[in-house]
Amino acid sequence: MLRFAIATLLASTVTADNGLTVSMYENGALSGTPSKTYTITSLDKVSESGVGSISITGTLTFPILGWHNFTCEFAQTSLAMVWVDGHMVCTDAKHYQDWRDPKQLRGEIDNPIMVREKKDLAFRVHLYRNSSIPASTATTFSMKWSLNGSSSITSIPLSAMTTEMSPSEQEREALQKEVQRGWGNWNQHSILDIVKLPDSAVLTTMLCNKNDDCITDTRIELDRGNDCYVRVGMYAGDQSYTQFYFGQSKTVSGNVSVEYTSTETNDLTMLITPQTVEQGHKIRIAGRFAWWRSGEYTIVSGNEVTFQGTGFDKFTMYIQGNTTINGNFIDISLDNGPITISTLKSTTVQSARSDLTAAHETRMNYLRTTFKDRAEVALAIEASAMWNLVYVPLENGPLFPVSRNWNWVHGSAKGDFDYVIFDWDNLFASLLGALTNKKLGYSNFIQAMKSKTSDGFVPNYAAGGMKSQDRTEPPVGAKVLEELYNRYGDKWLVELVFDDLLDWQAFFLRERLLEPLNLVCLGSYNVVAAKTHEGSTTAGMQGGRWESGLDNSPMYDGEFFNSTTYKMMLYDVGMTSMLAQEAQSLAYLADQIGRPEKQMLLDRAAHFRALLADNLWDEKIGTFSNKFPNGTFYERISPTTFYPLQVRAATDEQADSMVTNWLLNKDRFCISPTGDSKGNGPDCYWGLPSIQAGDPAFPPLGYWRGYVWGPMAQLTYWSLKQYNTTIVNQGRKAMTNQLTSLMMSQWNRNRHICENYGPHQNTTDCTGTQFYHWGALTGMITLMEEQYW
Repeated sequence: MLRFAIATLLASTVTADNGLTVSMYENGALSGTPSKTYTITSLDKVSESGVGSISITGTLTFPILGWHNFTCEFAQTSLAMVWVDGHMVCTDAKHYQDWRDPKQLRGEIDNPIMVREKKDLAFRVHLYRNSSIPASTATTFSMKWSLNGSSSITSIPLSAMTTEMSPSEQEREALQKEVQRGWGNWNQHSILDIVKLPDSAVLTTMLCNKNDDCITDTRIELDRGNDCYVRVGMYAGDQSYTQFYFGQSKTVSGNVSVEYTSTETNDLTMLITPQTVEQGHKIRIAGRFAWWRSGEYTIVSGNEVTFQGTGFDKFTMYIQGNTTINGNFIDISLDNGPITISTLKSTTVQSARSDLTAAHETRMNYLRTTFKDRAEVALAIEASAMWNLVYVPLENGPLFPVSRNWNWVHGSAKGDFDYVIFDWDNLFASLLGALTNKKLGYSNFIQAMKSKTSDGFVPNYAAGGMKSQDRTEPPVGAKVLEELYNRYGDKWLVELVFDDLLDWQAFFLRERLLEPLNLVCLGSYNVVAAKTHEGSTTAGMQGGRWESGLDNSPMYDGEFFNSTTYKMMLYDVGMTSMLAQEAQSLAYLADQIGRPEKQMLLDRAAHFRALLADNLWDEKIGTFSNKFPNGTFYERISPTTFYPLQVRAATDEQADSMVTNWLLNKDRFCISPTGDSKGNGPDCYWGLPSIQAGDPAFPPLGYWRGYVWGPMAQLTYWSLKQYNTTIVNQGRKAMTNQLTSLMMSQWNRNRHICENYGPHQNTTDCTGTQFYHWGALTGMITLMEEQYW
């Protein structure tokens, strides 16, 4: 049992709603029912001894608006974070291998934060105790604040503390704890790590040859130093079945299939089947605990190992095969064929194969029943999200980082803390994940939205508390939320993030309107760096390009960044259209939850719709275009030209003309009227390149300079969906068919979901990262079109 040393005693006069709630857990993962819960009345010092983990939750009420700073101190923690309304304002920074000084994060972390309107903000502290210290040594935490730029650091008064979070935050907490369970590839660093949550037990399955050359970790992509071939298969959205192949590295010539199934009672059955291996190849297994969490891994015999995480029940894994204990490893020969690893002692190769076949077929039956002729498309979309599903305690719940190869927590400890959230990438992934697992889709959506910065916008990137404080990316959160709400109808999710979405809108209106027309432009300015005098305040023209999400698009060739206003001197048709769409979606959502902002948001959408129609329609070329403030159009046309259609800024006649002369034009966006690429040349075969094929940047290609991208497909689809003319309907349906064929060509050939796709007919593999979830949006648009979403 835990021993408690409560430094801050309850005052007898305090009502139940005053203070903050402390929950103590005997385990190291904040899991299950707390062993003790009590109320504190001060954050000047919280001190606890014993083993386990501690959470402090409630609501902070700020007495005044303005910029507020926080000062925290931690002692005897293995990992500690403090969040105010999703802002990680403090951390002990021990998610870095060098356990660096948290002060190194200044200028990129959300401290100070700006409180502009909403004063009651959710408060969370997660303290993971350092298990290497004596049980009698206390873990301590303290926190104070300074309000509205004051240099005076003061205690947070009792009047500012409430023990409960809002009902929507409580719904969030329950959901995100629920989905932090079961076996999966939860560790982003390597899919060879099969992890059990909440225990945090890690079973690593390595492939070695007779010379002890081993593949010890791998992801999916072949780039970024990963020399092992991986081919993934199904990853069921309910986590009931997973399969992949790996092998063929520079030193290990073998290739094996790994598949496993898990049950609601957390039993695991794994079958590893050699495909092409030479004599002497073996599977080498190792055990440990992730994220600095403690426990005991014991090799009982060559056929039996046990795991017991601190505060969790011990469980045993049984190995069927010819085994040898090799120090801290167990080697299992592949000379005699398949092997099994299972929590069930009775498991044999035959029973494992039977269980796995049944699990696979059950999932396929679900997909066939639900998605009919599009079952294989749905399988690929499901896999796109699930193969990127990770858990990391730096976030409040599981999420879908863009790819296992992308990481912004540079120098993370053991690789366990690798991950990154990219704004629109992750928001779109919520649709992909929620297709077959609502709760995981929600958890990802929440973490993306709650990554918002001190200045109120969802950043270009966020990881481990560090964020791109100078720039956002395309605003798509309200539109994604509208889609989630229309599918599942959960008002609490809308209530949870509605103010965050309003804040994001307010940021654009405050910082990204370009005079004299006050249309949206791109920019780069780090107000936190300016406040703290730490780090750079702007990334200049390139920062603006990054904010577009289209990092090197020809639309932004040149240098036209104003270093005084920190704005790109270009009216941006895509960003203006998305801001208008967000206002329109928010108006709808406001109506659903009874918020009073509906009419204001409708008026805002109408205002920008009119500005788009009156100023960014280029009559000479018959489509929408970016424009300089001097009135000159910058006629580098990408699929953003279609985005004004999201808010019906074009007449029906204009929309028809755009589809005929641009979308269905084999020399521009190359969508065949029949949706099968017929009539297209070999260079623009698949259609919807990220710059129209007649642009001089298209022939050499390169990233956003002609490759085909999932988010552009999704946004163009939503744009065309707003019209019901014969021509637009034909173009929309042709586009969905053609782009889904592109996605499936790569999935069927390589089991890859591409960051971006080559437009050429003979493109044999991805032109970008080889497993990046938003590439599956090119399939999602067909499921939406055929009403499977």
